Amino acid sequence: MKKFFAGCLAATALIVAGCSTPDGAPPQPLGDDRVGGKTWQAIGVYTSPETNGAISENTLSVPRVVFGETSMLGSTGCEQFSAEVTYFNDASDSANPDPTELRKADAVRIDSIVFDTEGETGSMECTGEMLWTHNNLSRLYAQGNEFDITVDKNNQLILTLQDGRVDSPAIRYIGL
Repeated sequence: MKKFFAGCLAATALIVAGCSTPDGAPPQPLGDDRVGGKTWQAIGVYTSPETNGAISENTLSVPRVVFGETSMLGSTGCEQFSAEVTYFNDASDSANPDPTELRKADAVRIDSIVFDTEGETGSMECTGEMLWTHNNLSRLYAQGNEFDITVDKNNQLILTLQDGRVDSPAIRYIGL
């Protein structure tokens, strides 16, 4: 009986080990499954190491974004925007990588962007934390800016500005 139990335990260990990922990293879905087809709510805008950057849960109008195959639509919390984007895969060795589709991408460039200056807040003023968030997102969501696309172990989307700095500005989102 002990040999049977030991054999079952060993077989189970082998099966579980075969299902794990290298270095204990959590499995990640492919690009389009993790980025496209869902609304992302911004939960942090990190512009410098000195600032907290977290967006309060009590914000009246939360920033959000949806990624399409060639577009990015969303809101800064104060203004809606629409952008044309191009996705890239940094795996290529070229200084000018060829565009790729969203599900294969690990970088995105904003080719053009238009903000709705009428805003989405209606009669509500854009002040305080909402204005701070809007101003920082408006600077980051700029034509020509390129971002690395990462989905962390908590399934949060992180766009990190490609500016060559060690502590580059970043935007953190949760999927809705």
